[in-house]
Amino acid sequence: MAVLALREFERITCGEAFDPNGRVVRADQHRALESFSENYQKQHNVTVFQHGPRRTLVAQNFVGVVNLGRDQVEILPKIEGDVSQVRHNLAKMISVAMDLELYDADVSKVDNHSDSILEVLIRLFCQKLWQCVRRGMVRQYEIRNENLAMLRGRLSVPEQIRVNLARPDRLACVFDEFSENNPLNQVLKAALQVLSRVAKTQANQRNVAELLFCFQEVDDVVPRAINWSRTGTNRLSARFKPVLALARLFIEGKSPDVVSGAGDGFALLFDMNKLFESYVGAVAKRVFFKDGLTVSLQGPKRHLARVECGRPVFELRPDIVATNGETVAFVIDTKWKRLNEHANRDGISTSDVYQMYAYSTQYRSPEVLLLYPHHSELGGWTPRRAEYWVNGSHGMNSVAQKVSVATVSLQNLSDVPNQLRKLFPISAVEQMKSLGTQTP
Repeated sequence: MAVLALREFERITCGEAFDPNGRVVRADQHRALESFSENYQKQHNVTVFQHGPRRTLVAQNFVGVVNLGRDQVEILPKIEGDVSQVRHNLAKMISVAMDLELYDADVSKVDNHSDSILEVLIRLFCQKLWQCVRRGMVRQYEIRNENLAMLRGRLSVPEQIRVNLARPDRLACVFDEFSENNPLNQVLKAALQVLSRVAKTQANQRNVAELLFCFQEVDDVVPRAINWSRTGTNRLSARFKPVLALARLFIEGKSPDVVSGAGDGFALLFDMNKLFESYVGAVAKRVFFKDGLTVSLQGPKRHLARVECGRPVFELRPDIVATNGETVAFVIDTKWKRLNEHANRDGISTSDVYQMYAYSTQYRSPEVLLLYPHHSELGGWTPRRAEYWVNGSHGMNSVAQKVSVATVSLQNLSDVPNQLRKLFPISAVEQMKSLGTQTP
């Protein structure tokens, strides 16, 4: 197995042989990536690869792995650091954003500098699933319908008439069975079956095969036939929640269109705009919970205007809103864009500022913040990169309104909570909690 790793907006070249160091793929692999990108765009209305000059493909802001038979193309976020460090940080961001609880003190045991992010996630999945299985497989009462010689449970009269009218020695029974063969285990087995064809390293292949042996009493289920509404966890099976979330990612990543006819096509991709938003929001929840603030993602929903009949229009849905009861403390909108220190106002879009002004007025927030990823070309990190006062220095409705611009460095993720705390220090949070009266 060979892994071609590149960052967002870097190029893949078409050549005679697969060369990870030169970021070169063969002609058949180039066509496979083109086909995959076209199909992905049709299904999700987003672009993974754009055509560049001289038969190149330019990676966009979707990160993850696309399998190409025995080889893999890995797209990493444009975060500073070497490949292994960025891969490590990406796995941790995915874990935190999706509340997978997979990145713990033992993560160093599964890190390997040469493996792709997909192999890292497979190892983490197997590690966590082994922990769950060793504590016992999930057993649930499932309704069974069987034709038996002796009565078990209750007799299904309609089924007895339909099937056994001429067989008085058989009984159509309906009964509950405490079994491992339930929807949750069927999903986990389906994910393992996908990974048995996707995993490239020997360690992952061995782990998947051994785990499949533990699920041999569980029925196979076709991924498209899975009823996800029946696969939730309860109090007794809550420990399976993180691996169930990853299992769904693996199952939905199965795509026979990546390598036509190969049967092992697979892509696991994450939109960095959404991942950045979800990660910052998840960390903010933990940081500001201690201050008595409730952090909400993608809401609460409001509208910018109303039509003549009173119906609200132009929905507003900020990325991150911190509230204290009925008071909005601050609003954050994340932007996965690289600021340009040589451009006018760092290249900040005018439309983004208009959007933040709308949030400021409709949410009566004393402060709204545009948050971008930090990079070394911007110089040293500071809590505020710029501040723009709107509607005069006194604001509107006795609320001092300003649009702030800040960055957060993702090179050392352990420092992100500290950076968010510096963006809104305790004294400022207390002041903001005392302002604003509108119900979110």
